Amino acid sequence: MPSEKIQFLINNLQENLEVEVKNWLGGLATNEERSKLAKEIIALANSGGGYIFIGFSDEGEGHPEIEPEQGQLEAFTQDTVSDIVRRYVEPPCQCGLEFYTRDGSEIRHPVIIVPGEHRTPVWAKRSSPGQGGAGDERTLEITRVYVRRPGGASEPARTQDDWEKLLDRLVKARQSDQLDAIREILNPSDRIVPQTPALDEWDAESLALWKQRIEPLQEEDARRLRNGFWTFSFSITPFDRPALVELNEGLEREMPSISGWPPFTYIHREPLRPHPRGDVIEAWLAEPHDAETLVEQHDHHDYWRVSRSGMGFLLRPMQEDSPHYLANMRPRPEGPHFDWIIPIYRAVELLKFVESFAQKFSTENAEYNVILKYYGMAGRTLQQHNFRYLVRDGARCTEDEVESRLSGTVAEISFSLEERVHALMAPIYEQFEFTSLAKTLVDNVTRDALNDRRR
Repeated sequence: MPSEKIQFLINNLQENLEVEVKNWLGGLATNEERSKLAKEIIALANSGGGYIFIGFSDEGEGHPEIEPEQGQLEAFTQDTVSDIVRRYVEPPCQCGLEFYTRDGSEIRHPVIIVPGEHRTPVWAKRSSPGQGGAGDERTLEITRVYVRRPGGASEPARTQDDWEKLLDRLVKARQSDQLDAIREILNPSDRIVPQTPALDEWDAESLALWKQRIEPLQEEDARRLRNGFWTFSFSITPFDRPALVELNEGLEREMPSISGWPPFTYIHREPLRPHPRGDVIEAWLAEPHDAETLVEQHDHHDYWRVSRSGMGFLLRPMQEDSPHYLANMRPRPEGPHFDWIIPIYRAVELLKFVESFAQKFSTENAEYNVILKYYGMAGRTLQQHNFRYLVRDGARCTEDEVESRLSGTVAEISFSLEERVHALMAPIYEQFEFTSLAKTLVDNVTRDALNDRRR
């Protein structure tokens, strides 16, 4: 899905340790141009990951756009990037490719997303063309390890500081693997979920209130979310029952934001801003439409409620129904879809929100219960938008409504987040022709989400 972070970066381009800017590289027509791209991928991979923005000049403030010549934009495909990685990068890393447009422009730019968190150094698998003699250093030298330097330069690792920083990242990545092994031994995912009549009542009441909101709308209005949506309800016990003012300030200012659009989002203009409703804070983030935009599909029409008694409800559209979803694939698979990665990423955000919310208004020993539901699932197939993971696409769901539940203590969320996310999401993926959700996939997506938060 389009990333708010990448959109911000492309609007405010500046090369740094995480961001590299390149021209159109001749449409990758030669091995020399391909090796230039490979060098940047290697350097970013060794420096914690990052982004390569294609189609911009190195001269001028803000990196002015360059109009692509015929065939140059089309040359950047997922297959081409993957082929460059296989040919030049060892060990190979699975880079993503997405396309973005600067605000106010019509030029589409490829953005290559390079993962970090590697367990071994990444180096050049082969050299680029050229003699490589004295005074004629190749763009890419076989077995060289490239890293990023302040200012955005990609150069071979030569100094003690270069190697210390790289080794420190590798050690931390291996420590994370060791913690994963310990969590597997603990394996708290088999716990029986208790009955939660109060939370079930809150969940049903909240959904009914949203349906009242959309009832007056025209049938074709996008705010009806006819294609599908998902909901997340939670309860925390015990809860401090803060004053509504305190609850409002805590929600707005002290809750975590992993992605650019956090779970219980605050917008400060009418009619979207939150309002008090008795002991509840409520918001409906649905822009009014005129007749010409009634059928336009928007990514965000959230509806949410949070009560002084420690319960919350979030309703959000299916991002997979956005017109941008799978726009980077040719031919584009026919929908509707359910993404392999997005729901796991959202689950991380939601559980971290519950953790922070409880720490603010209760204690780490508090108990939590959550209900996750998906509506409009019949006929959806598993797909992957960013191509970062090796998964099997195409499994289909036949149930229209799918749900999962989870309970535990707040302290467990921080200690065993991956296990909690896996326990919550595995029953959802099982509805796609008995698809087994790999724990390693959950581990990787959780790690990516937490890294996004730190950035």
